[in-house]
Formats: sequence, C-alpha cells, structure tokens
Amino acid sequence: MPAPDRSRLRRTAFLVVAALLTVVAYGLALAVTGFLACGVSGCSGGGFGPAFSPGQAQVGLLVSGLVLVPLVVRLLRRHGRLVRLGAGVGTVVLGALLAMALLDLGPDGCPSRQERATAGPEAFEPGSATCSGDRHAVR
Repeated sequence: MPAPDRSRLRRTAFLVVAALLTVVAYGLALAVTGFLACGVSGCSGGGFGPAFSPGQAQVGLLVSGLVLVPLVVRLLRRHGRLVRLGAGVGTVVLGALLAMALLDLGPDGCPSRQERATAGPEAFEPGSATCSGDRHAVR
C-alpha cells in the first residue's frame, strides 16, 4: 500500500478546518443577528420587552450569507470565474434564507408575525425603524 500523499492530507485538513470555522462563524452571525432582531429577551419580549432593529437585522442576514462564501469559492477553485461568482451569489442568498428560517425573521428584518413600522415619540429614537403589530391579527 503506497504512503499517503502529504499535500493531499494537508488540503483535506485545511478543508476540514475551514468547514468547521465556517460553521462557527455562521453560528456567531446567527446569534448576533438574532440579538439585533429581538434583543436579549427574545422576540416574545419576556423580561425586558422586545427590542427590534430591523435594519441592523437585515445587515446581519446578509453577513450570515457572506460568511459562507469563502468556503464555497475555495471548494470551486478549479472552476471558472463565472461558476465561482454564481456560486458565491447563490451562497449568499441561500445562507440569508437559511438564517431567516432559523431565526423566524422576514426579509424586512422583523419577526415573521410582525411588520416594519416607525417608532413613536416614546421610543429612544423617535422616527427610527422598528417592528410592531401582528400581521395576521383580525381587525
């Protein structure tokens, strides 16, 4: 049986470590995005009340997708530029959609049962974007 190729072992080890680091980075991006969207107490508002930052949560969703791109581009390094570009864009979209599903957020950065609104005069920053109301409430 021939000895294993050292360069192949190094590449495999690099990809395993890169995959693990990508999973950790994606988890951190999810945690930060969840915090930005719902605050410390969660979207239910238990304890401190809800704290919504939909604009920042949208940026967090985008960052969640972007975290995955380096690994995908590395895995497709032998393919053409257009393939890598398309895979990168697709990865950002799919990563953001997965983050939205895991965090139960809508594309507007608000929890799925709420809609984007403007903060009233009692808020810290009146006129800023926030989430309020129940989208499916009977009026």
